[in-house]
Amino acid sequence: MEAVGAIWHLGGVQKGMRGSAVRSLYIACVRPIVEYGLEIWHHKILKGEIHKLEVMQNMALRRKVGAYRTTPIVVLQKEAGIMPYSIRLKFMVARKAIRLHLNISKTNPINGHLLTLIEKSPIAKLTTLYMLAKDDRDYMIKKDEKRKCKRVEPLTLKQQQNQTIGILKKQAMEEWQEMYWNSSKDLWYHNITVESKCADNLSKMVTGVIMKKDSRRILSNITQFRTGHGNFGAWFKKFGIEKDSYNCKCGELETVHHILVECPLLEEERKGLKRISPEMDMSTLLNSLTGLQEIVSFISAWRD
Repeated sequence: MEAVGAIWHLGGVQKGMRGSAVRSLYIACVRPIVEYGLEIWHHKILKGEIHKLEVMQNMALRRKVGAYRTTPIVVLQKEAGIMPYSIRLKFMVARKAIRLHLNISKTNPINGHLLTLIEKSPIAKLTTLYMLAKDDRDYMIKKDEKRKCKRVEPLTLKQQQNQTIGILKKQAMEEWQEMYWNSSKDLWYHNITVESKCADNLSKMVTGVIMKKDSRRILSNITQFRTGHGNFGAWFKKFGIEKDSYNCKCGELETVHHILVECPLLEEERKGLKRISPEMDMSTLLNSLTGLQEIVSFISAWRD
C-alpha cells in the first residue's frame, strides 16, 4: 500500500504525471511487490484477500486515468488497460508453472518432485496448472494441424514456452472480456465502447496515444467524457452533490451529450467535431483516435 500511496501523490484530476508514466510505475514498481513469491502462496489465497488486492489496484487505476471515484470498477479496469487481479493471479501462476517445468535443470532436486502430486503443496498446484496448460497447447496444435492439413515443425523449449504462455494469455483476456460483458455495465460507456475489447497493451487501446502524449488534465477530461463521471452538472445532480446550478451557461442540464452536441454557446468549438462525424456520433468521437484527437482540441477551447 505504501508504493500505491506514493503513486497516489503523482497525479490527480488536474495536475500530475502523464497517464502512461503512472501506469508504467504501477506495473514496474507495485506489481512485483504484490506478486513476489506468488508460486508459493497462491494455493492458499482467499477470495477476501483477492478483494484486498483489487481495492489496492483500483486506487492506482484512478490515478492512472484521472477518473472520479464513482466510476464503475469494470469500466475503470478497461479504461486503464489493467486486468482484474482475480484473473491475473491465475494467469501469472500458470505462467510460472510453465517456466518452472520447461526451464528447470534435470539435476535440480526439485525436478523429481514436479511429477509427484504432493497434496495441497505449491508444487502440486503448479504441476496441475502446467498439465492443464500443456493440454490446452496440444489441443490448439492439433486443431491447427487439422485446419492447415500439415504437421507443425517440432518446437524448441523456448518456443513451446512462449506458445503455451500465449494461449494462456489469450484465455485470460477472453475471461476478462466475458467478465466485463456479464457485469452491470455503465450504459453510457458501454454504448460508446461497444466495438472495442478489453486490452492490457497501450498500443491496442484507443486512449493509448492520449496517455502517452497529453497532459494529466486532458487525459482526465477524456476519461470523464468517455465514462460520464466527471465535472458535469448532471453528475453532481445524480449523486446529490450540492452545486449552485446543475445547468450549463445556456440554461440546459449539463451532460456530456449536451456539451458535445447541443449547447448553442459552443457551436464554434465543435466545428472540428462535426468534420470528424457530421452526425455527431458519440462512439466515433469518443472511441476513435481521430475523434479523440479532435476532442482534445475541443476540451482546450471549452475549458480554457
